[in-house]
Amino acid sequence: MLRSLALVLLLSSPALAGNLASPVVGGTTVKRGAYPDVVGVFTADGGMCTGTLLAADLVLTAGHCASAQPIEVVVDSIDLAEPDGQHRKVKWSKAYPKWLDSYDVGIVMLENPVSAKKRAVAQGCTDKQLAAGTKLKLVGFGLTTKSGQGDNTRLHQATLPVDDPTCSADPSCQESIAPGGEFTAGGNGVDACFGDSGGPVYIKTPAGLALIGVVSRGLVSWGDPCGEGGVFVRADKVVKWIEAESGRKLDRAACDGPADDAGDGDAMETGGCSTGGGMLESGFAVIFGLALLLGMRRR
Repeated sequence: MLRSLALVLLLSSPALAGNLASPVVGGTTVKRGAYPDVVGVFTADGGMCTGTLLAADLVLTAGHCASAQPIEVVVDSIDLAEPDGQHRKVKWSKAYPKWLDSYDVGIVMLENPVSAKKRAVAQGCTDKQLAAGTKLKLVGFGLTTKSGQGDNTRLHQATLPVDDPTCSADPSCQESIAPGGEFTAGGNGVDACFGDSGGPVYIKTPAGLALIGVVSRGLVSWGDPCGEGGVFVRADKVVKWIEAESGRKLDRAACDGPADDAGDGDAMETGGCSTGGGMLESGFAVIFGLALLLGMRRR
């Protein structure tokens, strides 16, 4: 997850690559084959994020991860230290337009497709399905300690309760897309952490688990960097943008029925920050992030 706009950049450095490549706080290890769509995303500077396979050659991750020049993706692995999984080089990546001030998501296109099962995006989820207290499933390769320290390469999972379904109350919420562009969940020692950035949060639908959220950042907190809950971007709000930029048709799973719904409610913006070499907005992110170092923290 994201923890601070400054830490986003610092945590993608080679010196901290070990911290980026480890699991969910308060979770359990994942059995092989449970989540073949969850991938590890490696960046040019030695950083690591998590992502979700939406098509045979398309991964959804966080905007701050897509902006960090991803170079390789590992699919269908439960331990990134093991020589398994399907390794693919990155063809290109693109962050959502002005992701620092809107939807912190990005897409990664692979040079060659993989054979792993892709994930459907949850569609038409209302305040009835995504209500306070709703249990969601978080999966990622992030750190497991509340302090955000240590090293781990295993895939973990955890169950998070929704706190604010519209992300309107916490100072970490992005005003430009509120209410409804994000939600907050977790806390009480169960949370995403560094390295989970871009990873999936699933909601139960009649068709099975579907993608509802993307790990973005932690809540404003003066305590431990992980364990107190976080902010997650609504994946269904950016479906049109993903399809327009990637040329891929995404699978959808309706929250209240098994039908595939072609409609979604996102306000699509074209363009974005393509990466082929470096983070174009890094200077601004460092300056602005230092002012928020003890507040909103990116993962």
